[in-house]
Amino acid sequence: MNILAIDPGASGGLAWNDVDGTVHAEPMPVGMTAQADKIREIILSRVTSAIECVIEKVGGYMPGNSGPAAAKFARHCGNLEAILYCYGVPTYQVSPQKWMKALGPFPKDKKERKNAIKEKMGRLYPHLSVTLKTADALGLFTYTIEDNNKS
Repeated sequence: MNILAIDPGASGGLAWNDVDGTVHAEPMPVGMTAQADKIREIILSRVTSAIECVIEKVGGYMPGNSGPAAAKFARHCGNLEAILYCYGVPTYQVSPQKWMKALGPFPKDKKERKNAIKEKMGRLYPHLSVTLKTADALGLFTYTIEDNNKS
């Protein structure tokens, strides 16, 4: 199964596998054009196989953020979904609580949790230079692959 996992935040990332199974991860490109170009590149590299996408299910509002910031983030997530829709990529969402629970346990403190996820993904994917920007996308990717293998 070919999966593209997206952690949609500005500090998020993309994780995907090639048709040969090689796993890749990159920080979220800066700007919608760059994001659309990268997603297109990943999708079009599957000449003979389909891909599906899982996006981390995030709320539009984060405590401490302004209303306009929440609206901007919600538009960003919608734009990502529209790009995938235009390419005919089946897309679904998984909450961070669900994929973290399946891969954890992880600490409750956000900074400690992010570092623990980064460390775990670094062990699972030693060929990658896992960063805080790519760790959650890789966690979501790993959860999705493992969940599909259970079926």
